[in-house]
Amino acid sequence: MASSLLSSEGVAEGQRVWIKNKSSDPREPPFLAGTVVEADGTTAKIALDNWGSGETVAVSESELDVANAVSAELSGGEERAEPDNCDLLQLSEATLLHNTLLRYRRDEIYTFTGPIVTSLNPCKPIDGLYSTERMKAAKPREEDELGAPNPHIYSVGANAYKTLCETGRNQSIVVTGISGAGKTEANKYLLKYLVWRASKEGTESSPMAQTVLDSTPVFEAFGNATTVMNPNSSRFGKFLTLQFSPTGRMQGAFMKTYLLEKSRITSQLANEQNYHVFYTVAKGLSPSQRAELQLPKGSDAVEAFKLLNLRKASDVDWSELPCDFAELSAAFAVIPPLAGCQLSVWKVIMAVLYLGNLDFAGKGAVGDSTVADAKIADPSTTAVIARLLSIQPTELENAICIQNINAGGEWIKSPNSIAYASDVKSALTKALYSKLFDWVVEMINSSLISGEGGRYFIGAVDIFGFECFPTNSLEQLCINFANERMQHMFTEAVFESVIAEYQKEGIDVADITFEDNTPLLELIDKPATGILSLLAEECFFPSGSDASWLQKIKSQHAKHANFSEERLDRTAFTISHYPGKVTYQSTGFLEKNKDPLSQDLVVLMQFSDDDFVKTLFEEKQSTAMAGSVRRFKSAKFVGLIDGFRTSLNQLVKTLEGTKTHFIRCVKPNMDKKPDNFVFDVMQRQLYTSGVVQAVQATRKGFPDHLPFAELLSRFEQVVPKAAIGKAGAEGVRALLKSAEVPETDYRVGKTKVFLGVGVLDRLEQRRMEYIASKVLSMQMLVRAYNARKRLKLLRDEKARAAKAKAEAEAAARAAEEAARKEREAAEAAAAAQKAKEEEEAEKERQTRFQRARQMSFERSTAKKRREQAEKAKAAEAAAKATADATKDLDAEKLAKFQQEVADGGGVDNKEMMNVAVVSDIGWKGGAEPAQGDDVWAQYDFKCAVSDVLEYAEYLGMDIKQDAHLLWIADEALQAPEPQGWEQRLDPKGGVYYYHGVTGMVLNQHPLDHHYQQFYLQMKAQYDAMYTSKGDAGGEGGAKPGTAAQAPIEFLPYKGGPYEEGSGGAAQKKGLFGMGKKKEVKGPVEEMWELSCQLDRQQDGLGIGLTLDNIIVEVEPGGSVATQGELQYGDKIVAVDNNTLGHRMLKDVIVPQRTHQLIVKYARMSTQPPSPRRERAKKLVPDKGAAPRRIEEIEVKIRREKGTGRLGFGIDAMNTIVEVDPNGPVAGQLQVGDKIISVDGSKLNFKRFVDTVGRTEEHILCIARLHAADPSIAAGRGLKKSKSRKSATSLQGSGSQLLRSQSRYSEKMPALREVRLIKETDETKIGAVFHRSDDAFDKSFFNVEGSSVQPIIKKVDPGSMAECSGLVPGDVVLSVNGISGLSNFQVVEMLRKGQGVFNLVVISGRQVQQTFTGAAPSPRR
Repeated sequence: MASSLLSSEGVAEGQRVWIKNKSSDPREPPFLAGTVVEADGTTAKIALDNWGSGETVAVSESELDVANAVSAELSGGEERAEPDNCDLLQLSEATLLHNTLLRYRRDEIYTFTGPIVTSLNPCKPIDGLYSTERMKAAKPREEDELGAPNPHIYSVGANAYKTLCETGRNQSIVVTGISGAGKTEANKYLLKYLVWRASKEGTESSPMAQTVLDSTPVFEAFGNATTVMNPNSSRFGKFLTLQFSPTGRMQGAFMKTYLLEKSRITSQLANEQNYHVFYTVAKGLSPSQRAELQLPKGSDAVEAFKLLNLRKASDVDWSELPCDFAELSAAFAVIPPLAGCQLSVWKVIMAVLYLGNLDFAGKGAVGDSTVADAKIADPSTTAVIARLLSIQPTELENAICIQNINAGGEWIKSPNSIAYASDVKSALTKALYSKLFDWVVEMINSSLISGEGGRYFIGAVDIFGFECFPTNSLEQLCINFANERMQHMFTEAVFESVIAEYQKEGIDVADITFEDNTPLLELIDKPATGILSLLAEECFFPSGSDASWLQKIKSQHAKHANFSEERLDRTAFTISHYPGKVTYQSTGFLEKNKDPLSQDLVVLMQFSDDDFVKTLFEEKQSTAMAGSVRRFKSAKFVGLIDGFRTSLNQLVKTLEGTKTHFIRCVKPNMDKKPDNFVFDVMQRQLYTSGVVQAVQATRKGFPDHLPFAELLSRFEQVVPKAAIGKAGAEGVRALLKSAEVPETDYRVGKTKVFLGVGVLDRLEQRRMEYIASKVLSMQMLVRAYNARKRLKLLRDEKARAAKAKAEAEAAARAAEEAARKEREAAEAAAAAQKAKEEEEAEKERQTRFQRARQMSFERSTAKKRREQAEKAKAAEAAAKATADATKDLDAEKLAKFQQEVADGGGVDNKEMMNVAVVSDIGWKGGAEPAQGDDVWAQYDFKCAVSDVLEYAEYLGMDIKQDAHLLWIADEALQAPEPQGWEQRLDPKGGVYYYHGVTGMVLNQHPLDHHYQQFYLQMKAQYDAMYTSKGDAGGEGGAKPGTAAQAPIEFLPYKGGPYEEGSGGAAQKKGLFGMGKKKEVKGPVEEMWELSCQLDRQQDGLGIGLTLDNIIVEVEPGGSVATQGELQYGDKIVAVDNNTLGHRMLKDVIVPQRTHQLIVKYARMSTQPPSPRRERAKKLVPDKGAAPRRIEEIEVKIRREKGTGRLGFGIDAMNTIVEVDPNGPVAGQLQVGDKIISVDGSKLNFKRFVDTVGRTEEHILCIARLHAADPSIAAGRGLKKSKSRKSATSLQGSGSQLLRSQSRYSEKMPALREVRLIKETDETKIGAVFHRSDDAFDKSFFNVEGSSVQPIIKKVDPGSMAECSGLVPGDVVLSVNGISGLSNFQVVEMLRKGQGVFNLVVISGRQVQQTFTGAAPSPRR
């Protein structure tokens, strides 16, 4: 750390200087002051004073820092303490430290450092420091009348408020510093000033503003605690936004909290305490309140509660608590939502304290708490807790000590060990208090929300102070990481943005160096490799542990400059933060991140007889879908750090959108003693807080940057109008010259002017003087106008009121009684009818919901039903066959009998006589009249139709509108049970799922959320597709939604006879219908090459490609569709000067804003020229070149004679999905052909079956995708096989996916379970996943951010993956029951883990084909 910030050019005799103190005594200052007695240009002799005791030493002049001179004229012989460090004439670490010491001794604890305010904690009260007179005197720096800065925290508030009112830009004030530096107090007084200022300096009363102030002791009581570094330390972060109207009136407020330290509730370090509210309530409850709560004798002894960490009551310094019980109760009483809930809050707090006293006894292994079965040692403690929470003691004990687990279809009671039961109890303890804290915050926020809605806000950030305790865990790592983020934001605001703006504007200034903590942020939070990212990943592994996670981060970051191992403690690691090194203990990191809570206890709280306890544990209802269907909770594990990182990112994003003011809090010593200035503590804080670097940046550069227009418009009044006369840079120079600003004090850039230190203050002073000179006349005119206007309004209003009153009273009295009676009768009837309808609707909905929910738990029942149905079907078929055989025999006997009767015999055959009578009556063997086919039969559901329909409603489907998506419900009911999840029974008989690895709990089946999201994605895709097609094709955009619109339909014909020899001739045409018959010579097919520039949208290029990079799909609104250069059928051959060759575009392209593409396309020579052909160049075809892949073909077909059928099936997209090999179109049409027009009428997304007529003969225009060149397929490494289909067969005009080469591709179900077994870590799976976002359609899979959907790109032949049934294109839905995993997480689990991995996968090709019409769904 260099000591000299401003080098001296030699020293002279008698000059005051600073030299480094070489003493190792920490009590001595790091620098010594002295006077030069002799100097020769190289070495100087210094006579030391103070600590030097007059000693004279020889020092090299390069090691000297010049001191600031003592001015008797300015300070009466005393050395001046500058209110702004940037105003120091001589600047060095020594002068900064000395200036801070001088101000500290004079109780001037606030100091400017350019735009930053440094707050030095005095550790004692200072008279008048925060008085009303100080608030009135506080002004933004530029408004100081004498031009001398008056630093104060009120000045920061005044500056933020003034800037908000003048510019309309939101403001934020970030208060940071180490623990104990006074951040909480600074925020408290900052809030006090802003409320005072918004109330017009106390002249207006504002109940809302008073509520903001009254909430302060509540937040401190519930969120602060005593630590070894601070007796009132905030154990949570908060961001308070005060909302203002455009005129500066406060309209509301909102508090956002971050990461309450829950571990403190159940355990504290030595000499530390729990949250203040526990001590306040435990001591403050009156005897009558204790009797009302039915607390046992001795409940008034605070030392009796283990959670309070006390040996005796005197260990608590009650004066350090933010409030006593009476003050806390008073604060509750003035906040409306809290006023009536005090007793309920005290009950929960006492229940938490008694939970800390709950001990266990056990039976089993002697002395081993991990084996012994847990049992409550003192049932009376359980009774107290149960009474406070209004639950049954037996149920509470069972929920803590016993688990009900479903094993083999039977419920088994499994006793918990003492250690596990203790963890369950601790989890309930933390959950009760944390939910109570969240509820208090929510209630205070609800009382601060205004119906008017504030348009602007000033936000105050009180983030946790940097912490370093003897034992540091996950909470300290998160706290220190948040401080690092704030430090980085401070660095960017003060340094990086300044340098970047100088370079952008072409301003030449000296280099500014600063400490950048980006490497440290990446060490902690870099995706995939950061410490927190690896922790989140480790929670997914069944064998994950604190030790394995620690080993991973040691291996990953062994060479990182900010990371080091602890040689003496193998369970610890050290990180070098900006204030210093911190050693973290890894034990318990995983468990704290999982933060498990027993669902049994949650259910108990939800069924409590106390409505307040119910409220704390009620599930937050997510946004519902259509009707009353709720959205299911995802089975994806979200840990504590995931939520914390998300909240922190949101906070930083909010702050970056505001004008930010910084307050850097420091403390004079580590013991918070008054009048004790420890030099090394202060020196370290001044450097690490950025004060030293900020001074350097301000002195070297120009702190104020204004656009030309803003400077001219704001300060044109300070100079004569004739002095400017110009705009832009010339006008700025003229204005500053006229204002007598030296040229050395400003720089003019390209769009902004950069003003030196103090220039803007002087201009603002002159502007305020000018406005003050004009304001009196303006006020006089405005007041006179307002008075006349008000007088006229009052007169008019009085006349109108008198007239209206007389008319209204007469009419009102006549109609009032009749209207009242009529209204009451109507309201009573409507209320009764509405109540009846709601009751019936709710009863019906609950019945359906319970039925569907039961099905989601008992999916194995579906299998049994299918087996029984198949057996019944087989038995029915056998019976039918027997009946048919009998019928044929009876018919033969009957015919013989009738012949005998005709010949005159057979009369004595009574048996045949009865048969003949029955036959004549027409019973026909008892057969019922034939009925129409079941409308659902065409869907070929594997499960019972009733089950499918009920589960579809459970997912939120509309049966009529979503009939084409019912196959999703059918697939869901067949889904295998996810691994890792087990069913458990809560105390009230409800079933829930529990994941043994992550500790996650779900009240629904783990796959319900996935199938609901899958349904919503498919529905959204269908809606978007049919909406766009409806816009393009008019009525043809009708959406399939009814059962009658079956995906495959065979068309019967009822017309005339079939004529031989007139059908089947196929005629090839070009893409746009301009074609030729094979026998016609003349028009030829030409190849063209076009180069175009394409602007890339955020979600990609918006095209679908074949294996040969031929465009077969164009996304509406995408890059290609918007630009219009590329068309269906074009082949991309190069991108950004890279020839594709046999490579696919996605493997070559590098995402950037603009791409240069080269495409080839074919056109018939007879087609008229187009604008893009004029820009293209014609190519000479190579000899033996492969034919075009996509062609439009005209086919003449005839219906089958007699039946009138066509003999092929189509889907909703008019793509042929089935061709009868013996039908009339065999050999003419192929599976995958897409019908474009029929009998000259273009479909334009209309359904074929709705357009085709009933004539015998039809002419179809179809689009066909031909097979790829075999040489191309070979070039990609695709193997040929006689027993497999060609690798290049693509089904459907819109499909961009290859048909799988695997033997599983033909009969593979869309959804299936795949089991992989890794015997060791080195065992290879043999599957490659897509790594880039361009590998798949992000919008389809609903992927956001940087995560990549786990889609298999390649499967090695003969590998474990292929043998298990994985194929390219499979999408991994879950691994061992954990769903919602990203691509990286799946890869890491499979690569680093071992054992059995159960993967639930769905064929991505079959999903895509649902939209493109490539093949029918297995369920369709």
